Amino acid sequence: MDWKRALRIACAAPACVPAIAAAEEAASQGRDSMMLDSLVVSATRTETSVMESPVSISVMGEREIKRTNASNIADVLRDVPGLTVDESSLPGMKRIKIRGEEARRGAVLIDGQEITDHTSYGSPILVDPALIERIEVVRGPHSVLYGSKAISGVVNIITKKGGDKPFQGSAGGSFISATSGYTANALVRGNLGDWDYRLFVGRAEEGDRHTPDGDLPNSNSDNKSVSGYLAYRAGDHKIALGVDRYELSSGSTTSPSTIGTAFSKFQLDMPQRDLQRVSLNYDLARPSDWIARLHVDAYYQTIDRLFTQEVAAGPTITAAAPAANYDYKHRDQDTQTTMGLTAQVDWTPHPDHLLITGFQYLRDDLDKSMTRIGRSGIALGTAVSRYADMEAHMETVSVYAEDTWQLPADFSVVFGARQYWINSALDSLQTNDTGYKTRSHSANSPIASATLMYAGIPSTVLRAGFAQGYVYPTLVQGFTGSYFGASSTVRPNPDLKPETSDNWEFGIRHGSGGLTLDASLFRSEASNYIASLSCSVYGATTSPCTASSETTYVNLDKAESTGMELAVQYRIAGLGLTPYATGNWIRRKYFFRSASSGMTGVPTVSGRIGLRHERDLWDGATGWADFYMRGGSRADELSQSSSAAGTVSLTQVRAWRTFNASFGADMGGYHLGLDLLNLTDLTYQTNPDESNQPGRSVILSLRADF
Repeated sequence: MDWKRALRIACAAPACVPAIAAAEEAASQGRDSMMLDSLVVSATRTETSVMESPVSISVMGEREIKRTNASNIADVLRDVPGLTVDESSLPGMKRIKIRGEEARRGAVLIDGQEITDHTSYGSPILVDPALIERIEVVRGPHSVLYGSKAISGVVNIITKKGGDKPFQGSAGGSFISATSGYTANALVRGNLGDWDYRLFVGRAEEGDRHTPDGDLPNSNSDNKSVSGYLAYRAGDHKIALGVDRYELSSGSTTSPSTIGTAFSKFQLDMPQRDLQRVSLNYDLARPSDWIARLHVDAYYQTIDRLFTQEVAAGPTITAAAPAANYDYKHRDQDTQTTMGLTAQVDWTPHPDHLLITGFQYLRDDLDKSMTRIGRSGIALGTAVSRYADMEAHMETVSVYAEDTWQLPADFSVVFGARQYWINSALDSLQTNDTGYKTRSHSANSPIASATLMYAGIPSTVLRAGFAQGYVYPTLVQGFTGSYFGASSTVRPNPDLKPETSDNWEFGIRHGSGGLTLDASLFRSEASNYIASLSCSVYGATTSPCTASSETTYVNLDKAESTGMELAVQYRIAGLGLTPYATGNWIRRKYFFRSASSGMTGVPTVSGRIGLRHERDLWDGATGWADFYMRGGSRADELSQSSSAAGTVSLTQVRAWRTFNASFGADMGGYHLGLDLLNLTDLTYQTNPDESNQPGRSVILSLRADF
C-alpha cells in the first residue's frame, strides 16, 4: 500500500498528506498504546493517522485505558512522554502538565469542546475512564487550531457513543488499597436504526492516601458522574445531543514540614467543584465535490467551585515579627458559565490538497465572592473583615485555517494561521478592599504555524515544524485574584500582556518489522511569560500591589524549554514479548529582570521501561503481564516562601524509581486486572507539585461487557 492510497483510505478524503506504508502490518501486530495507524482528530481537527500527523501526538485507546486500572485520567496518562501529573495539594483533583508548562496552559477538551477554567491551577479532568473510547494528547503548542489555552498542548477525550447493537453495555468497578477507595460504573448504549444512544453513571470515592511515611491527612476525594448522549442520522446528516454532570469534592493536604515552620494552622478544602455541560453537534459528510465535511458544535457549560481555608501564623513568623501574626478564615466561591460555538468546513479543492477553515466563539462569565474573616497583629488584637463580590467576563472570537499540500518527491507541507479578537472586563464590583477596581481590556493577535514532512524512507515519516503560541490572561489573573492559598492576598493585574511563544520541533515516526518508534526534539521560547511574584520583589506600592506581604501576577521577560521525547517498543514475533520504553528529557529556565533560574520543578529525566507479555489462554481468552520500572531525576523548585514576604524557598524532590507489575485477562465478556505498585515501598514524589505517592499497594478491577 503506497502512502497516498493509505491516507485516502484513512481520511476518506483524497486531499490529505502521505500517511503510513505499513498500516496493515501495524494493525496485525497489535501495537498496544503506540498505534501509528490509528485515526485521530486532534492533530488537524479532521481525521488523519498518527503516522502522518504534523504534530507530536499520543493515543490511548479503550483497550489501553482499561489495562491501566486507573481511577482518573491523570493516572491513565502518567506514562505518556512529556506529561507530568499536578496535584498541588489536592490529590483528588489531578491535572496534567505538558512539557513542564503549568496545567492551565494546556487545553482540555471533551469530544472536541474546550473545558475552560479561569483559575490559577488549570482544568481537572473529571471524566470517568470507563466512559472513554480513546484519549488523544497533542504535545506542544496547538494554538492555531485550538486557541489560547493550547500553548503547551491538547488533551482531547473522546467518549463512547452508541454501540453496534440495539442494546449493549458494561458494568465494573475497582478496589484501590492505597486509599481504601473504590470505583463503580455502569454503561448502557446501542443503535436503533437511525438513532444512537448512551447512558453512563460512575462513582469514585477514595480515603486518605497511605504512604510509607503514614497517611496523608485530608487527601480524600469523591467524584460522581452522569452522562447521556442521543444522536440521529438522516443520510449524510448527523445531529447529536450530549448532557454531562460531574461532581467533585476533595480535601487538601500540605506537607507537615511546611505547616510546622510556616503555619500553626493550615486547612484547605474544596467541598465543591461541579461541572454541568449541554452540547449539540451537527455533521454533514461530503455535501459537494469540493467540501469533504461540514461540522458545527455548540455547548453551554457551568462550573461551580467552593474553597474554604483556615490559616494562622506559625512559630517562625511569630518569632521574627509578632506584628505579622494572623488567624484567618477564607471562603472563595464562584460560578463560571461558558458558551461556545465552533463551525468548520473541510475543503478538498484538489486531490492533493486539504484546506480546513473555521470560526470559534467563546464567552466566559465569572460570578465570584471572596471573604476573609479573622484577626491579625500583636496578640491578634486587630479584627479583619474583607469581602469582594465581583462579576467578570471574557469574550473570544477567532478564525483559523490550516492548509495541507502533498508535494512531489514524498514531501508534504502544512500551513496554519489564526486571528484572535479578545475583550475582557471586571463588570461589577462590591468590596471594602481598596485593591480592586473595575477595569476592561481588549487585544487582537495573529499567529501562524508551518510543518514540512518527508515520507520517502520506507515505513518512516520525518517532520520539522514551527508554531507560535498565544496565551491571554485568565479572569483570575487579570481581574479577580484570590484570598485563599496562604495568608496574603493574590492581587490581579489588569495590565498583564498576553504571553506569546515561538516553538520549533523535529520528529521521526517509524513502524515496521515489529519495531515502533516515535521521537521528537523541541525548543520553546516564550515572551511575557505569566507567573506570580511577591509584591516585595515586584514593588510594594507598585500597582496592583498595596502591601509587600501580597502577591501578584506579572509578565516574566521570558521562559525557555528544550527537550526530547521518546516512545519505542519492539514486538518479538512468536514469543508474545514486547520490551518498551517511554520517557523525556527537558530543561526549563525563567528570566526576570536581571535574574534567571533553572530550578523550575521539572525533573530533567523521567520515564518508564518495561516488558509486556501477551498470550492466548484458551479459546476466547487472552492473558497479559507487564513488568516495569518508573523513575525520574531530582527536581528542584525555587519559589516565593510561604513563611515570610520577600524571601524564597527551595523545594527539593529526590530522584526516584519504583518497581511495578500488572496482570490481566480478557475472558469473553469479562475483564480482570491486577496492579502491584511500588513493590519496594519507596517514599517518593515525582515532582514538587505532587504530594508523597502511595507506598506498596494493589489495584484490583473487574468489568463485565454485555
